[in-house]
Amino acid sequence: MRKGYLLAEMIVILSVLTLVLLVTGPFFRTFAYELPRDSQLVQEGCVLNNMVSRIRADVASAKVLSESVGDSAEPVSLVMKLPDGMVSYKFNDGRILRHGAGTKDTASGDTIWSVPHGRIEWQVWRRDQKGYAVELRTCIEYKDLGHIQRKMANSYLFFAETVWEATE
Repeated sequence: MRKGYLLAEMIVILSVLTLVLLVTGPFFRTFAYELPRDSQLVQEGCVLNNMVSRIRADVASAKVLSESVGDSAEPVSLVMKLPDGMVSYKFNDGRILRHGAGTKDTASGDTIWSVPHGRIEWQVWRRDQKGYAVELRTCIEYKDLGHIQRKMANSYLFFAETVWEATE
């Protein structure tokens, strides 16, 4: 009766173990890396949806829509004149700042949404030099294995109250 393993038996065991690890490796990557990342991205998507809901409410009651332009040609802030004050939105370094000046609603003051992987673009639609709608594009953008991925991409178009007053 022998008390050990043969070299051939050890080689077979190690090669079978190597094949099992090779096959199950992608599953471990999913559980260890992708699930926590995807959970964070879904949470950021919810934050973006909350921000979009707030912009929709502000645009719906806006009397005047405009964009302020910074050093470059791209708009830096989205500015709206509401019946009871001014509201501006600014996107910078993964944060969206809503600043309400003189508004009487419960959401006045500063609100900050943090979306490190969020990408937000807006454009004010104009007719006769007056803004009448805001086009908003949002997505979650991140790098995965060296490639830029975009998830939860949405596009919205919100019309201001001034449009309905002009058609009545």
